[in-house]
Amino acid sequence: MNSNKISFPLQVNTDLCTACGICAETCAFQAIQMNDGPEINPQACRLCGSCVQNCPSEALSIQENTETQTEEQQTAAEIWVLAEHSQGQIAAVTYELLGIARRLADQSGMRVAAMLLGHQLEPMTADLIAYGADTVHLVDRVGLETFIEENYARVACDLIRECKPAALLVGATVRGRGLSARLAALLHTGLTADCTELRMDTESGLLQQVRPAFGGNLMATIVTPHHRPQMASVRPGVMQAQEPDRMRSGEVIRHEDYTFCPDERISVIHEEDEGCQTASLSQSRVIIGIGRGVKNKETVAEIEAWAERIGAAVAGSRAAVEANLIDASRQVGQTGHTIAPDLYVAIGISGQIQHTAAITGAKRIIAINPDSNAPIFRIADYGWVAPVEEALPKMMQILNELGV
Repeated sequence: MNSNKISFPLQVNTDLCTACGICAETCAFQAIQMNDGPEINPQACRLCGSCVQNCPSEALSIQENTETQTEEQQTAAEIWVLAEHSQGQIAAVTYELLGIARRLADQSGMRVAAMLLGHQLEPMTADLIAYGADTVHLVDRVGLETFIEENYARVACDLIRECKPAALLVGATVRGRGLSARLAALLHTGLTADCTELRMDTESGLLQQVRPAFGGNLMATIVTPHHRPQMASVRPGVMQAQEPDRMRSGEVIRHEDYTFCPDERISVIHEEDEGCQTASLSQSRVIIGIGRGVKNKETVAEIEAWAERIGAAVAGSRAAVEANLIDASRQVGQTGHTIAPDLYVAIGISGQIQHTAAITGAKRIIAINPDSNAPIFRIADYGWVAPVEEALPKMMQILNELGV
């Protein structure tokens, strides 16, 4: 793969250019240097268009990249998954995306590929194949050992332009959200964020991307008919990973000829794990959710102590976060985490659509609320109409006796 083969969208018409230097002076990213004329640094340019707007001779223009975007027959019949990793481990959402990609590919006769970017990642390729990838595209370079969004976006963009996958799935994580948006802008394609369901139309080859819309009051099905790749991001916990098959065979393509030029304006000074609760929420079999009905921190502390004894994680609704009952890192809902535990106990949660949309993956839901008309009872497997203070001690005793 050679990124120099890719023509950059910002172009200079040398017949019109007067070498006045205004474009270089107005560039906020110092991406244009003046020699005999303007020279553009693609690594620094952000295609903001300020130079185009300020050029008095109209010598600069941004060309839309239409290569292969409307020529579906030139697109490879592959569904790609961006493999996210941290501290030497593949993120769980990557396995979940490989699971749905595998199911979509089997239905449509396509192949599944994982894109793995970083340094010293060779051991991870076997796991990606075991979880469903037919091919792993590996770019292993010094300078990619630390996640810097600008660097990863450039490498991923060049790789996608060369291989032309039909679709790209990305985890809607802290890293994935920014990276997927940047990739969509660079590739001039669409992106549907926070999908709850993905389907493949086998006749048209279009990826049907389903997500909540209008505050969660309806589900929208979105397609990208004219641009490639079709991009979608999915929150952790929404899809289900398939069981790994260690006997699966696959191909690892090492892009060793890729010339990587890191963005010199950005460097990571220090990384520190803040002990975020995301991992515990996505991996816990039992999650206890608290809402505004819990009312005080003393009851929250009691719930947390109980949860620790039974090995459960504690989460909360947005109302609980706003009431300062629980930290925002443990919020479950449309603007928080999506979860799929074996058991979800909703304590004092009314059950607005923004919250319930994120817990539909739970196998069993127990709801405790004093309002018999609370929406949470519509989706709960078991409901208890009672004040939290009355029901909580009994609930603790029952679950303890059951060994949950």
